[in-house]
Amino acid sequence: MELHYVPHEICSQLSGISQWLDAHPQFNDWIYEDLSSGDKQNTGRNGLSAESVLRAALLKQYLNCDYDYLSFVLMDSMLFRDFCRLEPNQRPSRSSLHGLISLLTAFTWERINNCQLMTTKDQGIEKGRTVAIDSTVTESDIKPPCDSDLLASSVKEICRLLERGQTLTATPLYEYTHHNRAVKDAARKCIYAGKEERHQHYKKLLQLTRKSRKVLIEATVTLANARQQGQCLLADDADKWQADVDHLLPLVDAIVSQTERRVFKGEKVPAQEKVVSLYEPHTDIIVKDRRQVQYGHKLNLVQGKSRLILDLVIEEGNPADSDQFIPMMERQKEIYGRVPRQTSGDGGYACRANLEKAKAMGISDVAFNKKRGLEVEEMTKRKSVCV
Repeated sequence: MELHYVPHEICSQLSGISQWLDAHPQFNDWIYEDLSSGDKQNTGRNGLSAESVLRAALLKQYLNCDYDYLSFVLMDSMLFRDFCRLEPNQRPSRSSLHGLISLLTAFTWERINNCQLMTTKDQGIEKGRTVAIDSTVTESDIKPPCDSDLLASSVKEICRLLERGQTLTATPLYEYTHHNRAVKDAARKCIYAGKEERHQHYKKLLQLTRKSRKVLIEATVTLANARQQGQCLLADDADKWQADVDHLLPLVDAIVSQTERRVFKGEKVPAQEKVVSLYEPHTDIIVKDRRQVQYGHKLNLVQGKSRLILDLVIEEGNPADSDQFIPMMERQKEIYGRVPRQTSGDGGYACRANLEKAKAMGISDVAFNKKRGLEVEEMTKRKSVCV
């Protein structure tokens, strides 16, 4: 299927991507497996095909846009509609695109990326013989964490669940008190008050949080009994509500615990035990060389001579760069069937153990931008490699 012709570079690039996708029909089977996982109801209008979902996901990355803008261009542009293989009557909404694309798994994307790497190898664009490894941080979309803000958010989310729980039956089976105003006032005072006064405000915050938590637990028991008696309106809604409760309560408990330890006991809570966001609980605390603290995820990536990203790993926590050098080289061996001939990395990866292991794997030149007690002659056969 030819794209709607437009005499522009974008049209040429999308045409090349489209031809490459057509040459790999197995992608559609992988996408279909992701989309068909889980319980699906065969109701409503016909949705997007697996091929259209994949192409829409790639188009979103190509345009570097959000789902709202993606929905607009798929309604407005004949070129983008042709690229995504949409039917004449298909006008995917923002929520539909988000729901479908978010079902695609990291494993599927990795398989597609590996196929792309093999294509670049066959075409002589990138053979993976000369690589550079580096680490960086991708930040989560959260504001800098504060225990008082986290407690206030906990109470707010508990109240939202309590409000939702009241709608699961024809008439509400329980009552609750909305503490948001008192919580916001106490959280604000925690920021500006002195040390002694701050403790009093934190005590109030913890008291309100525990009180709200207790009401939520009692509500779960009440609704569970009502469900057994057949009083709940929709079982699916009740299951979703209970799942949200089960997700929230451990986070609230962790926030309460870290607040008590830090504020009242004066403990330094380890980064791996902290919760920095209720909405992005997977966020890690990253500190590089005792510099600015960042909240997000640490990435280790490998770049080829063509500047193509050959591999990327999202790490758990904040592992040392030196511990990830050999695993990243082993992943290159899995991708290409052999290790690179030359590799470089910054000083964080440099150590004698990594150098010796890399040489034993068959990597000829291993250049670090900081010696860390190593000699250039040990790292490479020619000094010009390190220049």
